[in-house]
Amino acid sequence: MRYCRGFTLLELMAALVVLGILLSVGLPAFNTMIDRQRMDSAVEALVRGLNFTRMEAVRRNRPVTISPIDGDWNLGWRILIDRNDNGSHDDGETVLREDIAPAVAFIHANKPVSRYVRFNARGESILLNGGFLAGTFRFCPQEASSKGRALIINRVGRMRWEQRMIAAQYCPG
Repeated sequence: MRYCRGFTLLELMAALVVLGILLSVGLPAFNTMIDRQRMDSAVEALVRGLNFTRMEAVRRNRPVTISPIDGDWNLGWRILIDRNDNGSHDDGETVLREDIAPAVAFIHANKPVSRYVRFNARGESILLNGGFLAGTFRFCPQEASSKGRALIINRVGRMRWEQRMIAAQYCPG
């Protein structure tokens, strides 16, 4: 007696149909999970930079500034001693660290923090004129129907982040 080993065409077709159904259900959820992880990674990178800036200001007992590279937080940021108090890097100023932003999320900073974030010797966020500085960084999701992230800096320089819907006006096309 001969035994056949293998699958029939009907069994193979049934297995492919089941696999197709599982993939159609699982892939959107997987993409959403990857998008959430990318945004969280971008938030954590900026928080690390802001925390380093704040700690250096306290350690050095002087204001320290973090500013976007070429005016765009999506390119990265420089942490520096801003000797001429203009909120940006100029020749001759000491750069303490330069980080490249993770290319995983679009970062939108509102007006108060769009050009720089500066911390004084007490770890408080301040404007160039010494007034308090507070603002929000928004991290856009890839899908408009998903929640993005918001990193909020309060008037004393403390940071918190939350998940929230990000308005389309803050995110590119």
